[in-house]
Amino acid sequence: MFVRPFRQIADSSDALLRQQFVRLRTQVPLMYVMMLINASALALATHRDVPRFYSVAMPAALSVALVGRSILWLTRSAYDPQPARIRRFLKGAVVASVVLSTAFGIWGFVLLGVAPPERETAIALFVFVGAISCCYCLQALPAAGLAVLVFGAMPITARLLLSGDAYFTGIAITFIMVAVVVYRAMSSGHEAVASAMEARSEMTGLLAALRDSEERYRLAAQATSDVIWDVPLDGDRIGWNSAVGATLGYPEAEGGTSRQWWIERIHPDDLPRLGITPRNLKDPTFTTWSEEFRVLSGWGDYRTMYGRGFVVRGADGRATRLVGSLQDITAQKRYEDELRQAAHHDSLTGLPNRLLFTERLDAALGEARRTDGTVGLIVFDVDRFKTINDSMGHDAGDAVLCEVAKRLQRVAPVGATAARLAGDEFAIIIPSLTDSGMGTAQIADLLAQVSRPMTHAGRHIDVSLSAGFAAAFQDGNSPDEIHKSADLALYAAKREARGGLRAFRRDMRDAAEREMHMLADARAGLQADWIVPFYQPKICLRTGAVLGFEALLRWHHPQHGLRTPGSISAAFEDPATSVQLTDRMLERTVTDMARWADRGLAFGRIAVNGSPEDFRRGDMADRILERLARAGLPPTMLELEITETVFVGQLAEQVSVALKALSDAGITIALDDFGTGYASLTHLKQFPVDALKIDRSFVSRLSLVDSDDSAIVGAVIELARSLGIATVAEGVETATQAAHLIVKGCDSGQGYLFSRPMAAEKVAHFMRHWDPASVARMCNTADWGGVALQSYRDRFH
Repeated sequence: MFVRPFRQIADSSDALLRQQFVRLRTQVPLMYVMMLINASALALATHRDVPRFYSVAMPAALSVALVGRSILWLTRSAYDPQPARIRRFLKGAVVASVVLSTAFGIWGFVLLGVAPPERETAIALFVFVGAISCCYCLQALPAAGLAVLVFGAMPITARLLLSGDAYFTGIAITFIMVAVVVYRAMSSGHEAVASAMEARSEMTGLLAALRDSEERYRLAAQATSDVIWDVPLDGDRIGWNSAVGATLGYPEAEGGTSRQWWIERIHPDDLPRLGITPRNLKDPTFTTWSEEFRVLSGWGDYRTMYGRGFVVRGADGRATRLVGSLQDITAQKRYEDELRQAAHHDSLTGLPNRLLFTERLDAALGEARRTDGTVGLIVFDVDRFKTINDSMGHDAGDAVLCEVAKRLQRVAPVGATAARLAGDEFAIIIPSLTDSGMGTAQIADLLAQVSRPMTHAGRHIDVSLSAGFAAAFQDGNSPDEIHKSADLALYAAKREARGGLRAFRRDMRDAAEREMHMLADARAGLQADWIVPFYQPKICLRTGAVLGFEALLRWHHPQHGLRTPGSISAAFEDPATSVQLTDRMLERTVTDMARWADRGLAFGRIAVNGSPEDFRRGDMADRILERLARAGLPPTMLELEITETVFVGQLAEQVSVALKALSDAGITIALDDFGTGYASLTHLKQFPVDALKIDRSFVSRLSLVDSDDSAIVGAVIELARSLGIATVAEGVETATQAAHLIVKGCDSGQGYLFSRPMAAEKVAHFMRHWDPASVARMCNTADWGGVALQSYRDRFH
């Protein structure tokens, strides 16, 4: 009940709202004036019979409110507000009517209780007549009028009705009847006005729409480029509008043409689809049609037109004429073709993209199932493509991709689809593998033809591709399965030897799953804080003293206990995880170093390992130096071990900058696994290398008799000595190996002979109990011990 008036206001049309507002600008002030007159008269009539508070104070307060509201509405007659603001005005009028009428009614109710009995009837009449007159003033807003009746007259009417006096009860019933009649009359009048306004608004809208439609049609007929045609069915002529000249290039056709003239200009392949048969015309339900077709223009080319036609029928339903229009959609069709090309082809190379590749692979598999055939899939990856991009620029990289695309298209078997999947990844689908004669040898030959050098901007570029091959249905049944199998074969080819070809084997999937589990274990270890450093000492082979330790990664598996890095080796090939592992090891190692330093433990220099991915971000030096600074440790306490792979490829410049910053700060640089990778003497001169670590694969084969490994170890030691670089032998496990290294002049060693890697808590105990002379005793028991002691007798005294 209380919400309905506000909902009616919200749902009213704009036209009705404006009409109400115009009328209320005079009705509302008049209503307030009427209420003010009634209040003043009632106060004057009762001021001698009731206390002054009731006859002066209460009507005075009411009068102030009435005057204020009147002035407010009078000011609104000066402007034309928007519908939203009118709605706020009307809702405010309803609320004000409720508040002021309630105040008027309560005042009358109080007067009735304190006035002499002979005044009660007069007071009741004053209040009721005032409410009726104020209500009548609000014909444009019945909701406000109802509020005046209910809240203004209700208190006194209820008191009279419940007084128990038949006279007063009769007056109350009369009041109610009069109020109902007045409100019904007002409401009916308002509804009639509202209906008239709605009808008037609708009629105005319809007339405006009709005028607008007529104007649009007139302008469209003059300005449209559509060709309008008209064919009376009782003759052989076709009428055309002036657009036939501008759109189709036939200005002479504006005067009309024969039907045969038009038929001769429709493309022969499209003509059979355009015939309107007599049977169509006899069907009364056949009224419209539309079709796309090609038309020979006056300029000699075919234009694609979209035609719409309408059958005009007489009162008897018989077709009398055909009318319609032709719209030139040639540009639209060309644009659609371009979009289709862009959606299914690579914009750089023009090859089918991944979307079209997937569709064709799926279609080829479907055909193979029907014919009991098979499908081959080769996926390619350009080797060291990022190096080409980074060293020679993206224009060179784009040139390589385009050249590879051309070569693949040229060497692909007949009926095969060559596609670019993403970045530097390509693929060839061989729909009928058996009929194509493509075996492993043929695919290898295809790969060799594509992997040939090229030149760009006068510069030589070595182009090499690795490839993986999979066949349906032995390596997978669905497009995703076959593609995944080929990808696994490609991954194996790149891992084993770049530029090679590998066919899928089932153990590749097992290897991929193992690597996936490794990566998952590493990430779980990082999240659960299972990664910890273990420390293996480095022993000086001249004095037997502890020079420092290498921090080696270990992690606590919840079921299998302490594990080595080999159990999560795949994580070091994942860029993000590899960097996170390095950061965790740095954080733990620096924390352990700070704790040892606080205890006064002389632990020497601690070596940590860095991977190529650590340098790719460009902040390796900052990450190390900031951690040392926060821990209050000098950089001279740390050594960074890197493998030879960081020097190769596009990282060389970033590595050079980072190593120089670290070396300048006092951190020593050790080249790990020396002799097993790609490092050259140029790298030893170019980068600040302080130590070479001889790989354990050479150390493990050192024996009493000189061998190739012994010669290599000796050569490395001599090379390092001549360059002023220290040497460290890894994997020293026997006294013979240690003695051999001493004789060769190796500076230091580490391995199980001296100590296994230990937890941080055991380092202090090891330092306290290490005996430098124990190295001499170990060597004395070896086959070469005497030679070692004779050559370096002063080292252990």
